Amino acid sequence: MTTSELASVESLLLQVLPDPKGFAERVLGELAGRLAVAPPADDSTVISSFESAAHEALVDRDVLLAAALGACECWGDEPSCRACGGRGTTGWMPPDPDLYAEYVTPAVRRTAQDAPPAGDGAAVPTDPGPSEGESR
Repeated sequence: MTTSELASVESLLLQVLPDPKGFAERVLGELAGRLAVAPPADDSTVISSFESAAHEALVDRDVLLAAALGACECWGDEPSCRACGGRGTTGWMPPDPDLYAEYVTPAVRRTAQDAPPAGDGAAVPTDPGPSEGESR
């Protein structure tokens, strides 16, 4: 990872995570717990690096999507969460504007395009505003 990539990741983490130190403590605690456990018996299944990398990519995308929707990384499912105390569902904090533009705006636009004409009782989503590089 280059220095600029590391700086970008650090900047993103500071925007996404309301408590970066708490997040690091949870990750390190989980890692320590896993390392302290004896390996399973010989008949265990070993996860390949590909599957592990795929899992990490999904975890990363989950954190980014939570930030795009203004949710905690636990999505409000963990009452013991240090960041939100189980209240971090969507809209819990202001959505990250760049991530919102990347993940949410295209879906809203698509929904608006596919919506039936106004006047038939169907709700039409509102335009969240211009996305990157677009002006009004």
